[in-house]
Amino acid sequence: MNALNKVVENLIQANMTHSHSDIRVCPYCQKEVPKLEIEILGKKRFVQPVCKCEAEKAMEPIKRAEERKQEAELKRLFSIHDIGERFNESNFTNFIVRNGSEKCFKLAKKYVEEFDEWEGESLMFWGEPGNGKSHLATAVTNELTARGKRVVFISMPDLLEKIKATFNKNSVETESEIMKGLQMCDLLIIDDIGAEKVSDWVQEVIFRIVDGRYKKVKPIMATSNLEPKELAERIGKRAYDRLIEISQPIQNEATSYRREKAKARMERFKDL
Repeated sequence: MNALNKVVENLIQANMTHSHSDIRVCPYCQKEVPKLEIEILGKKRFVQPVCKCEAEKAMEPIKRAEERKQEAELKRLFSIHDIGERFNESNFTNFIVRNGSEKCFKLAKKYVEEFDEWEGESLMFWGEPGNGKSHLATAVTNELTARGKRVVFISMPDLLEKIKATFNKNSVETESEIMKGLQMCDLLIIDDIGAEKVSDWVQEVIFRIVDGRYKKVKPIMATSNLEPKELAERIGKRAYDRLIEISQPIQNEATSYRREKAKARMERFKDL
């Protein structure tokens, strides 16, 4: 018997009576909930059913406990997100909107504001290295986490290394645990997909990750330095087809901010 059925049964048992009088009114939706006549061991009894509102309310502590358990498991496996110190404070306020990055910036903000309405779909930002894709992805991570969503942010090379580490017999984690965690979170953000070394094993792992969330109608946000056609060749057609169905590719056309900073730094020193 699942938790909801058990809650409903307990509520019904608590409301069993010999009388047909006193129709119950749901305290939440204010609708009348008439009693039902049933026969138990040859005797008629009136059972007071519970409104769906009451059953859901009674289930809330169980749901919260399950969510806390899942969050603890995600923290153990991924520290929730492996952003690193450079991106810990990333948000939309401190993102520098430059020529070519406007569309990605607006869509990332819109995605956070309307997250629940996207129904398992997300975005894929692609473009040249250093133009702000990872900053936007970590801003999404930080903003959604602050709103109570469970987000796992990890680069594809780091994720593959994490899975490979489970092959060691002394590993405290298992591959199945990591895969389960990747399917458990509200949003999986894969940074720098396509940067990994290509092999049949790599393509199979990526397919399993993408396909698992695809089947559960759970979103994947991704960033890549590769054009969509190049990405398809690296991660495999099966994974790419599913990823492209649930993640809309958007090009960040801005130039490398890192190179711009390096150029500006050189300008400061050229007359020394």
